[in-house]
Amino acid sequence: MSNLLDENFFYNSMLAKAILTLLPPDERKILRTWFDRLLTMDKTIKEKENRNEFMWFILLMLQVRKIREPFNKVPPAEIGQLRDVVSSRVYEEVLVANDENMFTEEKQDDKKASSQQSAPAHFYNNQPTPHEGIICYMSAFSDRGF
Repeated sequence: MSNLLDENFFYNSMLAKAILTLLPPDERKILRTWFDRLLTMDKTIKEKENRNEFMWFILLMLQVRKIREPFNKVPPAEIGQLRDVVSSRVYEEVLVANDENMFTEEKQDDKKASSQQSAPAHFYNNQPTPHEGIICYMSAFSDRGF
């Protein structure tokens, strides 16, 4: 179990560090301090579980690119449990902000069904179109050089 907790933490911390580059430098510095502090929480299984909860919550904040308290300040010497450190208002705001980012299979199944029911003549209309669509298709299907 302990090894699984460590793997989960390090996986989430790698994701968080990748997303962290999208934030302003002052916020990055404070979050790196939090990451370093969370790394020290590895003595017991309870500490590791608590550390993983903090990292999960940091990831949620990073997904909407808005850092809330207490993560906008240097971490305290003793970190309690997430529910004691993060106010219920902040917790709710972060969860609500992430509702749009959540993926549900029902939404995906609806998209599949609508495109499968269309006539073959509308095949190209149902394809995803990148911003620079014409260049993309020319480079993908053309044998001519640019």
